[in-house]
Amino acid sequence: MDEGLIARRYAKAVFRYAQELNAADAVYEKMKLFEKNYIAHPDLQKALLNPLLSPEDKEMLLSTAIGIEPGEAYIKGIRLLIRNHREMCLMFQKIYRAANGIIRVKIITAMELSDETMDKIKEFVRRHTDKTIEFVHKVDPSIIGGFILQIGSRQLDASLMKEL
Repeated sequence: MDEGLIARRYAKAVFRYAQELNAADAVYEKMKLFEKNYIAHPDLQKALLNPLLSPEDKEMLLSTAIGIEPGEAYIKGIRLLIRNHREMCLMFQKIYRAANGIIRVKIITAMELSDETMDKIKEFVRRHTDKTIEFVHKVDPSIIGGFILQIGSRQLDASLMKEL
């Protein structure tokens, strides 16, 4: 998804509009759902890039991609996105997180972690920041072992793959 200057402008506009409607939290949650589905379904990506698909069909597809009732602010944001051929889902999330003091922490491991281990990692990160934390755990067997911890723009790579 595009994260450039134009996407930032559209995302800011949608964010401001969502704030005016007191719907920024709901739109943020829907954008996260959309991102998850967009990544999980490569066919969705292809369909959105298809020039033969009408804007109405793309709107329906993007509304369905979140899996819940989209809401007015989300629909208007999607129309803006379709009309101007811009994807700004990730940028909206970045702007929302910055405005609300949320930091995203991504933990990548070679295998699933137990709840106890995840709780220890979360507690460690919480002790080192005063921001609200949003955790994402991803399993990537290609790192072989260890972990990669991404906190905002910083990364700690303690994976075996890095050592090889």
